[in-house]
Amino acid sequence: MWATQSSSRGGWLGRLCRVTWAFQLGLLLLGNAPVIAQSWRAAALQRIEQYRKGTIRVQVLDPDGRPVEGAQVHVRMRRHAFGFGTAVSFGLVLGPHAHPVYRARLEDLTGDGRTFNMATPENALKWPWWEAERPIPNAQKIEVIDWLRALGYEIRGHNLLWPDWRWLPQDVAAHRDDPAYIHDRVRRHIAAVAGHSGLRGKLRDWDVLNEPAHLTALRDVFDGWGPYRRGEDFYVDVFRWAKAADSSARLFINEFNIINNYANEGATRAYYKQIIAELLAQGAPLEGIGIQSHFTVPLPSMTEVKAALDSLAAFGLPLSITEYDVRGASEQAEASFMEDFLTMVFSHPAVESFIMWGFWDGAHWRDDAPLFREDWTLKPSGKVFLDLVFNRWWTDTTGVTGPDGSWTVRGFLGDYEVTVRHEDLRADREMSLRSRSDASRVTVVLGATGELMRSRPKGRKPEVVPGDGTPVRSRRDRVAAAGLNRPGPLRLYLNSGN
Repeated sequence: MWATQSSSRGGWLGRLCRVTWAFQLGLLLLGNAPVIAQSWRAAALQRIEQYRKGTIRVQVLDPDGRPVEGAQVHVRMRRHAFGFGTAVSFGLVLGPHAHPVYRARLEDLTGDGRTFNMATPENALKWPWWEAERPIPNAQKIEVIDWLRALGYEIRGHNLLWPDWRWLPQDVAAHRDDPAYIHDRVRRHIAAVAGHSGLRGKLRDWDVLNEPAHLTALRDVFDGWGPYRRGEDFYVDVFRWAKAADSSARLFINEFNIINNYANEGATRAYYKQIIAELLAQGAPLEGIGIQSHFTVPLPSMTEVKAALDSLAAFGLPLSITEYDVRGASEQAEASFMEDFLTMVFSHPAVESFIMWGFWDGAHWRDDAPLFREDWTLKPSGKVFLDLVFNRWWTDTTGVTGPDGSWTVRGFLGDYEVTVRHEDLRADREMSLRSRSDASRVTVVLGATGELMRSRPKGRKPEVVPGDGTPVRSRRDRVAAAGLNRPGPLRLYLNSGN
């Protein structure tokens, strides 16, 4: 489990990975093999190999279509297919409280240009925050979303309906005895936000309904009212309104205390499953299940985690870990749990993303984020996260084509850059590895028009020119086009809530 395909990365992350490997090997040699080789872990590693990797086949030809033997091939992963992300405090990215270090970490988490690939606006899109235009104006929130997307992030909208009086606008709470008013207000709100011209079509997912197994205010309002036999029937319309507002976004439900070791966990999970089953039975366009994962000691075992995931996976919908953090444990215990939990969820075929609820203590609702302390030093759990996501589960490797002009390698699912060199020729290709069952093929014709990389001054980076002659825009170019490459004052802005 300690092997890595990374062969060409340097910098502080590379040094960290080598130290981590040495430490783990030391533990193994000191007799800790029984702990490391737990049966659940061995099974999880087998599932990762089965579900999270696929085959890349690079075929190199000359202009006459003949195979080129002995070509050097470099396959570099650029982005995971699996989602690894964080909640983002928009007020720290843009506006009067913008924090340059926070923004820089979102651009470059590892120190060598790699970062998260998913983001959830922590508070910016919630109903009261949207209408009050907090913490920054809504136009600037859209700018932040555009900036994140230019960096390669996919966006999870959070959330359209949080059904408790504390999290609803004051006028809605003031009309708690007027179901018709609330019904119309919710419908218009969903149309206004999910259907907003600056948001529609830009979000991968929406958390449409947040914490319905715990928060029952609107359920009680609509119980037996109008067309609704039961209060939960109202939620069917909520999902339909959301799909009408943005047909491209996948619609999720989201809940907490689904995996935790709490006395009421079983009842909460059972009711959550009941709500999901009834929504699906009534034709609601529910397309994914969120599991918040705010943990407090005692922490669950991985056997319990897998059982909870299996239980929800039975619905046949994608699962997402939407709001991960840990409270009440030592830093070392948090690191151990991060390694175990992330390994388990990455191995589970129904889980497609892991989002932490903030990454820095200086902007975390519990002042205890998974990655960085307030002074920006990396926590043990942060080291674990970076090592897993950007080292052990990252493909960066080289090979040489055989007599048939091809070279094949197993890699983690995601986006890649493939570089082929032979004699004085070089060609670059971008490709995506999405299938774990069928080999993804890329054919490179050395010397073909638009692919030949001619000699260039020493030290100058080559420009990748695709077949149509259009220069490939770098991430820096895309970010600059989003208009957010400007510094801001160093101030702290704290968000709260989930």
